[in-house]
Amino acid sequence: MTLEERKFLFPPNFTWGCATSAHQIEGGNFNNQWWWWEQQPGKIHGGDTSEVACDHWNRFEEDFDLLTQLNVNAYRMSFEWSRIFPKPHEPDHDAIEHYHKMIDTLIKKNITPFVTLLHFTVPKWWHDEGGFKNDKKVHLDHFTQFVELIIKEFKEEVKYWNTINEPNVVAVIGHFVGIFPPGEKSFRSTIKATNTLLKMHTLAYHRIKKIDHASQVGIVKNISIIKPYRQESMMDRIIAKFADYLYNGATLRSLKTGKLFSSFIRKWDRLKNSLDFIGLNYYVFTLISRKFPELMRVMTDNPDPNKLCTGLGWEPYPEGILLALRRIKKTFPNLPIYITENGIGTDDDEWRQRYIIDHLKMVHQAIQEGIDVRGYFYWSLMDNFEWAEGYSSRFGLVHVDYNTQKRTMKESGKLYAEIVKDNGITEKILKKFPKDVYKPSF
Repeated sequence: MTLEERKFLFPPNFTWGCATSAHQIEGGNFNNQWWWWEQQPGKIHGGDTSEVACDHWNRFEEDFDLLTQLNVNAYRMSFEWSRIFPKPHEPDHDAIEHYHKMIDTLIKKNITPFVTLLHFTVPKWWHDEGGFKNDKKVHLDHFTQFVELIIKEFKEEVKYWNTINEPNVVAVIGHFVGIFPPGEKSFRSTIKATNTLLKMHTLAYHRIKKIDHASQVGIVKNISIIKPYRQESMMDRIIAKFADYLYNGATLRSLKTGKLFSSFIRKWDRLKNSLDFIGLNYYVFTLISRKFPELMRVMTDNPDPNKLCTGLGWEPYPEGILLALRRIKKTFPNLPIYITENGIGTDDDEWRQRYIIDHLKMVHQAIQEGIDVRGYFYWSLMDNFEWAEGYSSRFGLVHVDYNTQKRTMKESGKLYAEIVKDNGITEKILKKFPKDVYKPSF
């Protein structure tokens, strides 16, 4: 295939992957705060639980064969802290050995593991000691102990580490919106949780670099494109600016300056310059207005109902991933970026295919603009437990029958495999999907 036939060619060493998290696919994670949360009536759509999830803990070899079919060269996964330390200071060596088998299987398939150390879940015993609102040294030392054990165990096999997944989501959705544990609606708790998570990232970063200086360590940041619903409304603009700072700007500012997000100007030692790369999770825009009872919406007034993310109601905005990449570039001019999550929950797999193409076009444009995007991980490898939405929203390239656990590659998976194989979106694909990039009616 000639270069002329490739309409959207990516750099030669581009990383192609897909992503998952332990709690959403493994099943049997009964020792963390999310399992406790799932047992409370009304917290999870349909009363679903992660008890079985995708049974990945027992089926990982089958699932990693799917990665080979997708042609990917990388896989983002997480280690479940509560499996490894079901009790304080007492590591479960069987669980550690199981993760060794997972990592070894990936490496044998020439798939590079990108491992996340904290993806929303923490041990229930740690949560009961105050969770993210407790920043005392003795409390944070538990996390440091976990990190140190993992890095010493896996430093020969794993070279890419994500410390914290979406600290802003953990803080805002759990402590301000209240639909994730601990279910609070407190601005003070949101600030406290944000700062604790930044401290945990800092501790993890420097402990990892001390043990294995050659490793690459980053944090995963979710960015939502936040706009005032009515541009002519000063109040909408003020609220939108505040929301953008709370959700997007505060974490980025802290990582850049080393100053924690609080009413006092204080620094956390070595937070500044604690990144070798940054991960971007991008999904959605948000419209803000005091006109809305809930203050925010994730769709325009007249969206195409067939294009919305099932359960979550998000209306796609492909251009937003370009805007998010530009924002990171402006904040961290020389920092490599990996798109660590991007995807949509839908039963319309043809629309998922369009979604992937539309967003990759924008990623390609970002690279053409000189933004150092090193890789793209589609969320998710397979349908899974989508937190508060339970099993109602299917994000996977692979369909999972939750009754039989049968895996079936979707057409979107086949398309993604073709894109990865060709390292770009070819003329053949563009002829099949000729429409312009989807644009909400802002």
